Amino acid sequence: MGNGNKGAGKATLLVLCLSLAAILVAGFINEAEAQPLKEVASVRAAVEGADVTDIGGVSGMEESLSLLSLLGQQATQPGTPIRLVLKWQGEYSEGDDVRAAGPLTAVELAEDLGLTIPTAVEEHGHLIYRATSSLTEDTSISLFWSELGEGHSYVIATLETADLTKAGDWQNKAIQVGKHMLKSGIEAEWNASLQGTAKEQGEPKEALIVTEKNFATRVAGLAEAESYEDEATYSRSYKVPGLQRFVVSGNHNLAMQAAVHRDGINNENRITIGFPLITIEY
Repeated sequence: MGNGNKGAGKATLLVLCLSLAAILVAGFINEAEAQPLKEVASVRAAVEGADVTDIGGVSGMEESLSLLSLLGQQATQPGTPIRLVLKWQGEYSEGDDVRAAGPLTAVELAEDLGLTIPTAVEEHGHLIYRATSSLTEDTSISLFWSELGEGHSYVIATLETADLTKAGDWQNKAIQVGKHMLKSGIEAEWNASLQGTAKEQGEPKEALIVTEKNFATRVAGLAEAESYEDEATYSRSYKVPGLQRFVVSGNHNLAMQAAVHRDGINNENRITIGFPLITIEY
């Protein structure tokens, strides 16, 4: 996996995810005139009556997901399935609960998301709750809730589909999941990765460079910021002035990552695209 896989949110979220590595391994674990990037406001700014679409990265999400879907279809072989994994993840603190009722529980959130009753198990000294539900034959939504102690929990809601073209109204569902979490006081942000058989074959670096040129016709201001290469993989991360969701890496605001990996088993290139970064295996 490349250096882009080390982060899935802003710098603070990256630190959180790294501190939870042991837990997440057990449960497993970016056109018209470009506008300046703006930092996503914190859910802490939410007050009663506030517009939830303006916080937590929901603003601009529909446009970002539409663009991600378009790029995925452009970069993969026609007629082949496109896998999508979209996550909302972040910390919940009982002391910062924005709800009028008592502290949120994993059972209540699962019910709000239309999931099954969570099962609980202790892992690595933490109480873990998991719940899942199928939306279609190829699409599911799942919940991972880890109690960290002293009223703090880490929460991940994942929407996953084996084939984007058969996922129905997945964009609206993804947005609704985020709104539920944000309204419940979870300081969540989203990331999305899609993956499929690359249209461009040959050496991974050459294939990605050709694909990148095609992306540039759809994404105004696309600019490479970081890259990673190994024997079978070539990956680049980009700055995209028009996308509101991004992560900070050094001096760069990264809003998109793309990687081409040569699968030695079937001898085909697999392409993965992430907004703002790839959070699944290349």
